[in-house]
Amino acid sequence: MTEEQAMQYTKYAAKKALEELDKQYAVHFDLVEKETSVFESKIGGIPYFPHGAEIPLDDDDNQLRFLMQINCSDIQGIDFFPKQGMIQFWIYPDDCWGMYENGYKVIYYDTISDNVVEPQISEFDEGDIEFFPLKGEFGVKFFGVTEDIPKNSIKYSKTFCKYFNEISGENIENPYDLRFKLKLSSAVLDEAVSNDNSAYGHKIGGSSDFCQYDPRETEEEKEKYNFQLLQMCSDFGGDGERIMWGDAGICHFFINSEKLRNCDFSDILYYCDCC
Repeated sequence: MTEEQAMQYTKYAAKKALEELDKQYAVHFDLVEKETSVFESKIGGIPYFPHGAEIPLDDDDNQLRFLMQINCSDIQGIDFFPKQGMIQFWIYPDDCWGMYENGYKVIYYDTISDNVVEPQISEFDEGDIEFFPLKGEFGVKFFGVTEDIPKNSIKYSKTFCKYFNEISGENIENPYDLRFKLKLSSAVLDEAVSNDNSAYGHKIGGSSDFCQYDPRETEEEKEKYNFQLLQMCSDFGGDGERIMWGDAGICHFFINSEKLRNCDFSDILYYCDCC
């Protein structure tokens, strides 16, 4: 098999697999350079903070830092997503982005009141500035997307191999066999597992992209945390870095879809990784 034939077979198998497998709906979002009010969906800056609210703390009583808020009325097309209120994401800016020591919190306000105050958030020190992923304040623009199944899923892997073997006469069991068994180039492997992968991007719902691995290692965990409440990627748009999770990483907040339907944010799986 020549390199050119291998690439043709790979493109064919990837296309057939994505066409055959079920698609899913997600709400993606882009960052917008604009001034935002405390009542809008936004990333960074001053959050919505109703009278009587408290800044969340970690186990050592350190203030968490405001990451993002979603005005629920902005999210369309996900039937179990709250129809009103505000969801906020807070993290502690250490070298693990608050994944440990109760260093993260998702807060839900079921109504949005005009009676707001400015939270008394402490000044950022040098460590906060170094590890906090946001490099500014941004508005967000949401849009619905129908996604292909992610290329890092087991279903895609099996279906890709079925079509590749059918057309090539080979007997690979995993797309990575293209590189490590058939000794084909990394370009062929990238076509199979990376190119046009809809898992990437800022989004609510949909498939998840990971730099290293899915923290939901068992089927039970995937069912328990079966909805991606937020995926926020590193972002290099505009005039430079706007969001940076370590070395170009990604963060995720997962929840159970039924708990989300019931506006129960007491059990969240938060995970970040980077290259």
